[in-house]
Amino acid sequence: MLEIKRERVFGRTYQILSEGKPVAQWSGHAWKSGGHVELAGRNFELRSSRWGRSFEMHEGTSGGPIRVEARRSGRRWNIIDAEGEYELMRPSAFRGKRQLVRDGSVVGEFRPGRFGSGLTAEFTGVPLPVQVFAGLVVISLQQRQATAAAASSG
Repeated sequence: MLEIKRERVFGRTYQILSEGKPVAQWSGHAWKSGGHVELAGRNFELRSSRWGRSFEMHEGTSGGPIRVEARRSGRRWNIIDAEGEYELMRPSAFRGKRQLVRDGSVVGEFRPGRFGSGLTAEFTGVPLPVQVFAGLVVISLQQRQATAAAASSG
């Protein structure tokens, strides 16, 4: 099980746990211009396009090769790594869950935490870097949705 937990109630720093053990820490505000994650002793650099229509996770801290990338295609996101392609989709517009699908089968499901505190996910046969990357994409999309909701109500 993957957990991404907000460290403080209104903070944007998250602790990432796999099977209950800390594997990384991530600062959500850093995603727009890029950020770093150390995962299982390896460093990764996270980048987002200017308009937020793509995300990339590079090997190393100096813009090494792309390890995983996500591109928006309509209402869905395609996540691509060296092993193949996944689809990140939302089965219902009314529920906060998102599913990670590969070859037509659900291989993971993200469930939002209470009061926007993060998320949890269960996976079947998905490498840890892809799990973490997909989770950070989901967190970023949740933040974007919350910001848009706040802007439209105010």
